[in-house]
Parts: sequence; structure tokens; C-alpha cells
Amino acid sequence: MSNEVKGLAYLTEETESVVCYKYGSFNRENPVHYNNDKICDGQITIHKDLLSKFPDRRQLGANKVVEFKNCSNCWATTTDEFEIDFVALALLGEIFKEYDKTKMFPKECSICK
Repeated sequence: MSNEVKGLAYLTEETESVVCYKYGSFNRENPVHYNNDKICDGQITIHKDLLSKFPDRRQLGANKVVEFKNCSNCWATTTDEFEIDFVALALLGEIFKEYDKTKMFPKECSICK
């Protein structure tokens, strides 16, 4: 199993009400999606003020607690009407894991294969 980075996110803004991350995805199995320049042009926006109102993570998208703008290197999305990049969802999971442990949003995170 490889430890190659599949996704990278870094914190760009944190206010009392929102946390914003830029993210990018990488796919070493497909030359079209290598993303050697590490372009992070996707966005994950977490609305902190709504987070406590919807602790069930399955409700986050439906209640606009989290908003996504897929990165230009996106190669696979959910099949629902939201069409969210799977890498962005995995990064969101890592962000929440760190938040659950420390009660702070991480400055950056990554996912590996």
C-alpha cells in the first residue's frame, strides 16, 4: 500500500462563524490528475454557528453546515444532486477527527492512499 498524498487542505480563514479551507486532490494512477503543481483551488467552508445545531454528521450537507466547491482536479464525485468531490469529503473527515480530539480546527491536513 502506498503512502502517496491523495488530498491536501490548508486553513485560509477562521472567524467566529466560519472556517475555510483550500484543498487539492492528487491521483497518481491517472496522469491527467497527477497535480504535480499541488494546485489547491477547491474550497471547504464549515459554518461553525450551525455545527452545534446539527451534531449528526449525516445532516451537515442537507443543512448547509458545510459547503464545497470542487477543485479543478476532481475526478470522482458523489452521485447525488450535490456532486461533492470524494477527496473533499475524506479531507472533511480528517478535519473533524482533529477537531473532535482538540476542539481546534487544524491548520492543514492530508489523506494518503
